[in-house]
Amino acid sequence: MNFAQVSGGERPCEKRLFRHFEFTSHSLRVRSTQEANLMPSLRDDETRSALIHRLQQLTPTAKTKWGRFDAPRMLCHLNDALACSLGDIKTRSLNRKVLQHFPLKHLFLYVVPFPKNAPTAPEFLSSNPSTFESDRQRLVSLMDRLAATPKGCGPEHPLFGRMTNDEWNVLQRKHIDFHLKQFGC
Repeated sequence: MNFAQVSGGERPCEKRLFRHFEFTSHSLRVRSTQEANLMPSLRDDETRSALIHRLQQLTPTAKTKWGRFDAPRMLCHLNDALACSLGDIKTRSLNRKVLQHFPLKHLFLYVVPFPKNAPTAPEFLSSNPSTFESDRQRLVSLMDRLAATPKGCGPEHPLFGRMTNDEWNVLQRKHIDFHLKQFGC
């Protein structure tokens, strides 16, 4: 058996011994690739539309439930994060090698919710608010661009290292959802 037969023809950055897993009360169950593809992702039109609808409910004066962001700064943060996932902003590694491999990387991408008040990479705080509506429209545009990226390797994440574009789409859906919940949307 060769690499293409074992991995389904995937590129080396996509090869994983186990793709996804979930915890039950007493065991660890490995998900099939087909089940893993059901993870909410920006690639799914309905998921993206629902996020955009929630984003439209956000106002510049919305109050945060936790954290230090105001709504305009949060939009800039999301724009910077999506720009990084597209390779528009280069990031430097935070050298957390343990988080760049299975199982911890997959736990953070697919299972564990984002922690509140966690520090972020400086590249994800690099732009300043413009007008609220233009920042919101930029976010929608970046979401659409990321959803349209081809399968395969994407840019490196400062914490998680090499990631596929599919992983970036799952992570950014989770990230946007987290911050919309932060403002009650």
